Amino acid sequence: MAKYQKRSAEEIKNELEGYHQKIMTLSESFKTDPTEMADYFAFSSKFYQYSPKNQQLIYDQNQYASFVGSFLSYKEKGYHVEKGQKSMKVFVPVPCSYFYRNGENTSTRLADATPDERAKIARGEIEVKKAMAFKLGSVFDISQTDCPVEDYPKIIKFGENSHTHAEIYEQLKGYCEKQGFSVTETSLRSIELRGQYTPSTKSIELNNKLKDTQMLGTFLHEMSHGLLDHSHKDGEKSIDTYLKEFEADGLTIMFMSHFGFEITEGTKGHLASNYKTFNTEISRLEEGESDQYSLDNAFKNVNNIYKEHIEPMEDYLTEILNSRSDHLLIDESVNTRDYEDEWEMEM
Repeated sequence: MAKYQKRSAEEIKNELEGYHQKIMTLSESFKTDPTEMADYFAFSSKFYQYSPKNQQLIYDQNQYASFVGSFLSYKEKGYHVEKGQKSMKVFVPVPCSYFYRNGENTSTRLADATPDERAKIARGEIEVKKAMAFKLGSVFDISQTDCPVEDYPKIIKFGENSHTHAEIYEQLKGYCEKQGFSVTETSLRSIELRGQYTPSTKSIELNNKLKDTQMLGTFLHEMSHGLLDHSHKDGEKSIDTYLKEFEADGLTIMFMSHFGFEITEGTKGHLASNYKTFNTEISRLEEGESDQYSLDNAFKNVNNIYKEHIEPMEDYLTEILNSRSDHLLIDESVNTRDYEDEWEMEM
């Protein structure tokens, strides 16, 4: 496995500036394919549309739910809800018929009518009225079914299988766990939620439907949140969230570029969305209020974390390589670099 020669501070500076330019170019230029958007909307139309009240109910139970349907609706489409999945409750309209008994102000269901009352109803002596009642029903997100990833719309990208991506993911997961984070692949009850980082428990959860390329990209993004110490603080605004996401995307791109991987479509889209929303939020701030928000500071934060961890990462990967007699764990495209103490140079 080739090893880079020690580089000068100028070479390091050029590398980081190259990463920054790449991040900004992706932020400003990435656009979703319109044909894929049409595919997405066509896919959405196959699932039930819910009232505002039911939409709120679904959101309260699973804010990342996307395509929702009942057990029977999935069955009709050829899919099945996976065993053990927890449903979300919604209000289901049920037509009902009722009548009023003589001298009573409370309605009685037609099903509860006596034989004598049914005879009078048949003769038209008792008026029957119709109304809509509601009962609780169960629905599931499509991620809770056995619908294969291949049947999802193209805009819902889960990546591709790749032995190289899978290997480096497993190796860097070990490094991440050495830093005190836990990493698990699990069902996140959503096909739009790729992963999540919980600061209070330092835990990273990844959507188990992801394929190798997206699994690596999502893992690096959530690990970046952890390494950047992104935790919620009192008084934070929405713009703080978008800035943190931009930082995590930026650090992800730097790690992926360093290890020789193409940036996934999911990372590109996520970066572009957060960058554009961040700029929109900046434009809404009062004069002087925007001074505390700066992409230059974001890049400084990202640089510091990148420089802090890239050499230990390389050392960890080298240790794994040296412990394997077959030397197959790390691909030739993954280069171990000898940075030594040059990272201490101030940019």
